[in-house]
Amino acid sequence: MTLLLSLATARAEQAHGTFEAIRTSVPPQLDGQLDDEVWATAPSYTRFVQTFPQEGAEPTERTEVRVLYDDQTLYVGIINFDSQPQLVNRQLGRRGQPPESDIVTVSIDSAHDRRTAYAFSVNAGGTLRDTLYFDDNKSSNDWDAIWDGRAALRPDGWSVELAIPLRLLRFPSAPIQDWGFAVRREIARKSEVIDSILIPRNANAFVSRFGNLAGMRGLEPHMDVELTPYVASRASRRPLSPDPFLPKPRLWEPSADVGLDVKLSLTSQLVLNATINPDFGQVEADELILNLSTFEAFFPEKRPFFTQGMDIFQPAGAEISDASQMLFYSRRIGLDTPILAATKLTGALTRNIQIGLLDAVVMDASAPSHAGEDSGQPDSRYQFHPTRPFHFAPNSALPLEPGVPQNFFMAISRATVAPGSTVGLSAGAATPLGHRCGSVLPEDPGPRDDCLVAGGNAAALDWNLRTQDGNWVFVGQLAGSQVVGGPEAGQLRRDGTLLRPGDTGLGTYMTAGLLGGDPLRFSVGYEYASPRLELNATGFQTTQNQQTAKATVEFVRPSGWGPLHTFSTSFNAYRDWTTDSRALHVNDQLLLLTEATLPGFHVAGFKIGAKFNRQDIREIPLTGIPIERPDYQYITAWGETNRNLPLALRVDAYVNRLVAPAPTLSKHGQGATLTTIWRPLPNLETQLIADFYGFLEGPRWLETLPNGRYLFSEQEPLILSLTLRQLLVLSPRLTLQLYAQLFSATNRFGPFYEATPGADGRVHLADFLPTEPGMDPSYHEAALNMNMVLRWEYTPGATLFLVYSRAQQELPPQEGSAELFHLLLPNRLFAGASTDTLFVKWSHAWGL
Repeated sequence: MTLLLSLATARAEQAHGTFEAIRTSVPPQLDGQLDDEVWATAPSYTRFVQTFPQEGAEPTERTEVRVLYDDQTLYVGIINFDSQPQLVNRQLGRRGQPPESDIVTVSIDSAHDRRTAYAFSVNAGGTLRDTLYFDDNKSSNDWDAIWDGRAALRPDGWSVELAIPLRLLRFPSAPIQDWGFAVRREIARKSEVIDSILIPRNANAFVSRFGNLAGMRGLEPHMDVELTPYVASRASRRPLSPDPFLPKPRLWEPSADVGLDVKLSLTSQLVLNATINPDFGQVEADELILNLSTFEAFFPEKRPFFTQGMDIFQPAGAEISDASQMLFYSRRIGLDTPILAATKLTGALTRNIQIGLLDAVVMDASAPSHAGEDSGQPDSRYQFHPTRPFHFAPNSALPLEPGVPQNFFMAISRATVAPGSTVGLSAGAATPLGHRCGSVLPEDPGPRDDCLVAGGNAAALDWNLRTQDGNWVFVGQLAGSQVVGGPEAGQLRRDGTLLRPGDTGLGTYMTAGLLGGDPLRFSVGYEYASPRLELNATGFQTTQNQQTAKATVEFVRPSGWGPLHTFSTSFNAYRDWTTDSRALHVNDQLLLLTEATLPGFHVAGFKIGAKFNRQDIREIPLTGIPIERPDYQYITAWGETNRNLPLALRVDAYVNRLVAPAPTLSKHGQGATLTTIWRPLPNLETQLIADFYGFLEGPRWLETLPNGRYLFSEQEPLILSLTLRQLLVLSPRLTLQLYAQLFSATNRFGPFYEATPGADGRVHLADFLPTEPGMDPSYHEAALNMNMVLRWEYTPGATLFLVYSRAQQELPPQEGSAELFHLLLPNRLFAGASTDTLFVKWSHAWGL
């Protein structure tokens, strides 16, 4: 047996980065021990190299990897030797979210396209994580797969076994499989990262640098069907009246839902996912914010159906170019109107062509009568509503007015034209399924009203062109849009642009430069959005009628610089102006950003910026009249302790200044965020985030006066937010998580001004006239969001959720009251309206 192992080891060491898989007829027992005899038949791979902190150096600890396979599963066994096994970090975490700890990751490029990979991680405590890599070096932890892995302690370290079903991997039909393959080990206490093949830290690449997995023969792709039904029930207690001044009485509203998720592997490289009446009651609530800007806030997607396998729908180079033109923003679907059904098809048609198709139908039902509620008696009847056939609830739980039924469609095809380079075509449509509203006046400023702009079409061409080493990059997108439906008279946008049915718009963004290597990098970029570009029917678009030119120069030392483990500094310059016939210059910005990893693996950085020559065409709604904005300077600094310490801290602080001409006010502001992560025990983690900040923007528009003048006011908004995330891991499959956010904000108004445009058609700050409006619009608001989730994955693919949530609002002051809120802390929070919900959900995946 010793001779057999020696020969196998020698054979594996012949090529650096090349693993050899051995077919087995007897699968190993999955316990993390690697003591099954079948593991002795597989050659071990040990030629690891240190990636961080000393790139290219020998690892401080030895690692051995063995690979087995059969017709259904790929097995990977890893022995992580450690000279101080008692110091192995075995911190536990929730599935998909392992904390800073000792961890190993197996990454597989089964299509061998050098762009896409599936990564499977197991930490020393047995917590699992799966990650999807796309476009070579972009990744998403939202991909969720059904697989298994176990970890075990050894006298000389720790070991892990992974069982990865082959149905999760896209691979072609071939007599011999040739896959990209890489294994990474992270040793927490040393902040050390070691890889099976060196992936330079200065490379703008990841998957394309993988080694190979050889030796797999006789694998035939086959159709796989996975059905995941669910049953969910909730009981909510909410105020009977929607009036915030009447938080009581409250009524209980029980409801139940049934639904089904379907996963069908049409080929080994093409997967169809479908869902009927999806429910996402276990998903954490969105962060509470106070948005005082004239732009829509962007929130990340958290719903599993939309996060899984959605990499192909991401715009090319969006993270490089800071682009704000997304054809697809999944949160447009099903937040206001429930999803009846949705389906998506993702994968590869050929080795070089990927596709993605998504279609979703949202439907809603309104309460047939609310006469009972008017008399204090809610309508507690249960009736069948064809638009929501899988939802069972009393009529009182239905909205007063139905949402707009719509069909959302998105299609994309992306072709690999050279190693690491792609070109894609995409199209999207939001099509109303019900009547269109034609009685709404075009001057109505209601933003994102589905009745005003009932739908839209969009299409785009994108490209991501790279040299073979990934360092030189040219990425971008060219997009067009068309308004569908809405009032014939059109709708005025915030900047005064009138959008009529059938109007089309054009947008583009692009970035080119040297984005890899060291020590110097540089790039230039350009973004353009015509006045009538409208991507928000299906996607996300921050603004239109604006173009931006930018340039960036960087000095980077990702592999260390003197005593620093990493160092980077960049200088950025931006200029914005409108795309309408006026070509108004609206903003200039300079930014210096520096960050370094210090000895001890602590991180520190700062950012210095200035905005000047500022004008805003969105501040006075529906007019497009430019208003001067004060110059703005700011300094932000941050520091973070080593994340592997039991108590990790991060502090972000800033100071800023507005420089405004009289009679308006020059101001100073400051704010800070403190993040604390405490892990006193391997199965306990407490995260507390405290935010205190304000906004400095100069006078803001309040209203248009009858005499044609505009009323403005200085504002002093202050925000306090306390967020707690408490995690208790009872086992790697049983976790209890608490999330709570206390949010409080106050906004004090004054002094007040009146102004009219000057001879040049612009509003200048120096022309403001002090006034007294006879009112004080100052306000205070506070809220508490909380949810507690017990998650039990009692077997792979079978999960039980028990969720309690509470949404609490502050009781507002009575109308006409002289009471003004000048305190930032919550006031009468628990006297206000609140909704409590208890939610239970069971789901189970069945393979056919």
